[in-house]
Amino acid sequence: MDYPINYPAIGMRIRQQREHAGLTQEQLSEACGLSASFVGHIERGSRKLSVETLSKIASVLNVSADHLLFGRMTQDAALPSEIASLLQGSDEWRLQRFWQTVKILACHIDEL
Repeated sequence: MDYPINYPAIGMRIRQQREHAGLTQEQLSEACGLSASFVGHIERGSRKLSVETLSKIASVLNVSADHLLFGRMTQDAALPSEIASLLQGSDEWRLQRFWQTVKILACHIDEL
């Protein structure tokens, strides 16, 4: 079974994460030991990147390679305990409101 790699989509996710991190292409390229020109090509999807390069970029951007490749975020292991800590001592009404809010947000996250 053939699974084509969508290099333009990978590049778009790299650019989005780089911008979210507040880095320029030059800063990302320097941190990864790449040329700024090559990072520009990767972000446009006009050049292929190696697994090693993908790993370096993911590490510098503090995201998973899975997210950069496929757009999937891995679950933060600390998230459930952080939520539990925030909700500790909450009454039933507050817990229900919290989960209703999470469900609404999940349904409309793309509109934000």
